[in-house]
Amino acid sequence: MTVITTSNPYHADAAGTLWDSGPARGLRLVQWVDTADIVHDSTLVLTINGVTLTVQIQPLNDNLAFGAVVWQIGPFNPGIPVTSFVITTMATGHLHVWVD
Repeated sequence: MTVITTSNPYHADAAGTLWDSGPARGLRLVQWVDTADIVHDSTLVLTINGVTLTVQIQPLNDNLAFGAVVWQIGPFNPGIPVTSFVITTMATGHLHVWVD
């Protein structure tokens, strides 16, 4: 898994923990981005502050554009305080997470 938390947005390409301790971060925007591998029934499961959110993509056709945002939450201004952000399931695509 590649997780980059040294830039904004944070970037992940597989399941894992982005943060699970320390002070809350202000969650501004989350985008699931296609990398030519998100297909019908691809699933993303996030656990944010202990609450599980399941997203299943159902594209209108088989040809999603590379780099297309297939799901998004936000933007929030100000950012929502989040103390724990875990990607429970993500086998395809990239997740971009903007924080304050």
